[in-house]
Amino acid sequence: MTTEQAKSPPPLEIPDSEIFVKVRIIDTTVRLLGAPARTIWQPAIKGFDNFDAGTWAFLIEHPSGRKLLFDLGLRKDWWNTAPACGLQELVDSGVIKRIEVKKNISEILRDNGVRLEEVEGLIWSHFHWDHIGDPSTFPPTTKLIVGPGVESNFFPGFPTDPNSPILQSDYAGRELREIDFSSDSLQIAQFKAFDYFKDGSFYILDSPGHAIGHLSGLARTTPSPGATFIHMCGDTANHAGEVRPSVYQPLPEFMMPSPSPNTHPGLCPGHLFQPIMRNESPLEHILEFQNPPEHPKHDTKYAANYSELRATIQKIEELDGHSQILTVMAHDWSLKDVVDEFPEDANAWIEKAWKGKGMWRFLRDFAGIFAF
Repeated sequence: MTTEQAKSPPPLEIPDSEIFVKVRIIDTTVRLLGAPARTIWQPAIKGFDNFDAGTWAFLIEHPSGRKLLFDLGLRKDWWNTAPACGLQELVDSGVIKRIEVKKNISEILRDNGVRLEEVEGLIWSHFHWDHIGDPSTFPPTTKLIVGPGVESNFFPGFPTDPNSPILQSDYAGRELREIDFSSDSLQIAQFKAFDYFKDGSFYILDSPGHAIGHLSGLARTTPSPGATFIHMCGDTANHAGEVRPSVYQPLPEFMMPSPSPNTHPGLCPGHLFQPIMRNESPLEHILEFQNPPEHPKHDTKYAANYSELRATIQKIEELDGHSQILTVMAHDWSLKDVVDEFPEDANAWIEKAWKGKGMWRFLRDFAGIFAF
């Protein structure tokens, strides 16, 4: 394999700031087990038959003490999600083999000394059931923050609208804030951006495609100059193979740590994985998201917008190409045992080399297809 040189990503052009937030990465205790990979991604890859994952969420704490939660995972009593989600049908039909949720995220926070009254806002990356949790477990002083078009497309919730994927109890009695990117000219690395705290410490990014109103987050984890960031991707990509390799992160000649430690415990040659690359190119991401055919809704508002999603993926690849940005996708469970989890904070991620340790770990999902 010829080693490809990484292309320099476009400049970030993020305004300098000495203010940064503390970020904690939360395992929401959700486990989605046995989802058939070929209904989620294309192309179908021999050996990559089923997908098991959890869901990450993030606690964001401003120096002032203000706190936000980015994503909530799945509610513990998942069978009480809105009927339009079709979650019970997915389990009964075997599309998802098993769902496990040990705790609501509100319980996880309380168990670790976070008072729910201190959380000023819950940010839904999007309206899907494995991200919206159960906001009713938070006090009414906690606002719900959503992306453009969510209110007009999905409110009122169930039961008033039997076809809504959300519940009225998700927002009843609390402030609803829909982020309007049209009123702000701020742009971060090609994303329309909203500076939540107005000091450059945390940006909400407009990242459409996977779902109407999809949001991602960009948190400053160290001050300028030399600032570092964590990019909370939500479901803009469900698997790291949707963004890697890329022209900014080419498949390397050798990988260490190895994504296949059982067969290559030291250096793992990159060329072993080249046959599953699109066009066998070390510069093109492996997977493309597709709408599962078993999706219970056929209305286009429930489906992915592929042209928008492709544009968003390209922007993610550009951010991922910067050494000072850690990319965390909501279901990227290859980062398990790489990152420090709540209640520990993640701000020292660059010193702990999490980006390098986790960059190619996702390839372990494909390691079984090779006869080494």
